[in-house]
Amino acid sequence: MYKLKYYSLAKEEKVKIKEEFYQTEFGSKMKTRLNRLLVTGILSFIFSIYLFISHTNNWEIITGITLLCASFVFVIASFKIRIRKINDFLVKKKKQK
Repeated sequence: MYKLKYYSLAKEEKVKIKEEFYQTEFGSKMKTRLNRLLVTGILSFIFSIYLFISHTNNWEIITGITLLCASFVFVIASFKIRIRKINDFLVKKKKQK
């Protein structure tokens, strides 16, 4: 059974757990990867908006729609993966104690 302990924590405890997670080697690597994924999603969102504004032909509109969907997936996935990895860290930490 997968436990979602992270959601049951108070705001201060969440900040503390995030700091502890990012202090680990895996956490620091994961933070850079997830930040890169977030920036890619934001830049692709901006570019898809540009394609909608400049809509000179149908292919740009189709590409813009596809890119917009992909950018939403990137942004949402970066937050979900971040929470999942922090929760895994929290569960492993509780098991070790």
